Amino acid sequence: MTFLEIEFGSDDFRKECELRDKVLRAPIGLCLQDEDLSQERRQMHFGLFDEGALVACVIAVALSPTEAKIRQMAVDGGHQGQGCGRRIILCLENHLAGQGFVHFSMHARMSAAGFYEKLGYSKTGREFIEVGIPHIKMEKRLTITPAAGVSRGASCR
Repeated sequence: MTFLEIEFGSDDFRKECELRDKVLRAPIGLCLQDEDLSQERRQMHFGLFDEGALVACVIAVALSPTEAKIRQMAVDGGHQGQGCGRRIILCLENHLAGQGFVHFSMHARMSAAGFYEKLGYSKTGREFIEVGIPHIKMEKRLTITPAAGVSRGASCR
């Protein structure tokens, strides 16, 4: 598996949008194509690729020089339960830590909160509804300096 940054508007970005739509939007009756994605130009997009095929994706938004919000993490159905979600989040954290980010936050679906807790995220605040389903804010602050950031095309375990 290879962790790569995805350029906004590229063919890989189109594949990312298809994956996000299939995994995150379609099951709750929404369509990503109905949303304005122009703001995503200023966000960081990443993918986990297996022999060139996109199997997972995630977006990070810089909130400050040290804080990033993680959003829209999705793993292809055929690769769920194989550690791809864990791998892409850890690779993302490592990559962003190499750029000085040490505090991560997200609006996690309640159904995924346990997954993120296993990765060191803590629930903060109360449950709320976003895109029609229950979510919770979660945060993680790195307490040790991680290994150097992952370079483009590097294998991340």
